[in-house]
Amino acid sequence: MPKFDMGAAWDDATLLLRSHTALTGAIAAVFLFLPTLAVSWFGPVPIEAADGASFDQAMAALRETMRQALPYQLGIALVAAVGGVGVLRLWLSRESISVGDALVFALRMLPTVVGLQILVGAGLFLIALLLLLPGIAAGAGGGGIGLVLIVIGLLLLAGICAYLWARISVASAVIADQQLYNPARALGESWALTKDNGWRIFLFLFLVLVVIIILSMLFGGVAHLAFGTGEGIGRIVTGLVEAGLAMIGGIVSLAVAAAVYRQLATRDAGDVFA
Repeated sequence: MPKFDMGAAWDDATLLLRSHTALTGAIAAVFLFLPTLAVSWFGPVPIEAADGASFDQAMAALRETMRQALPYQLGIALVAAVGGVGVLRLWLSRESISVGDALVFALRMLPTVVGLQILVGAGLFLIALLLLLPGIAAGAGGGGIGLVLIVIGLLLLAGICAYLWARISVASAVIADQQLYNPARALGESWALTKDNGWRIFLFLFLVLVVIIILSMLFGGVAHLAFGTGEGIGRIVTGLVEAGLAMIGGIVSLAVAAAVYRQLATRDAGDVFA
């Protein structure tokens, strides 16, 4: 397989971001911006531990916050999945299609995308179980070897997750382009396309992610410092900032995935995207 070209992929990603701007912007606003904004404004308020709270009390507050937020985050993920596949369909279609056509296609493919996430989640759970179980078992006996094995298992898990992230990074693009209803087949196609380029693709995705995180922390931090996070103007402004950052980060991530796929699929099959 030819080596993955990070520079060419970034150039293509910026090209995609400039194409169909009105159409992709409308989808991103409805499916990425508005759901996040609605949850930020009307969803549960994070529970903060009282001053002087113990570690256990702080962890209990965090667990309760996560429990309350989980249904809302799942809802956002489902809505974002529809919008994401719709945007990918617009970018990867070989013929002119409308926003309506792209969204109808995305709704049809939603079960496939959900199945894809379930497969990936189940696979990662099993890998984590296999890597951490020896350390947990050894730690039950009270020996220090258990902690060492757990640390080694976590390091191995981080490396495996990084590699798998790269190898399955174009699965959603495969679904959007090839209209595959079988999530396992989409994973297989992604695995085949990224062969011999796993770590190069990971580095590319990681660098883009770092930039997104830094910008999100910068703008989010400024909003929190300037307006706070309490009820009223603080929650309104921080909600707008969070929703805007979620939309920008989401659309950039989609463009990067589409660019990676376009480069690899074109080299693999001699195909040309519109």
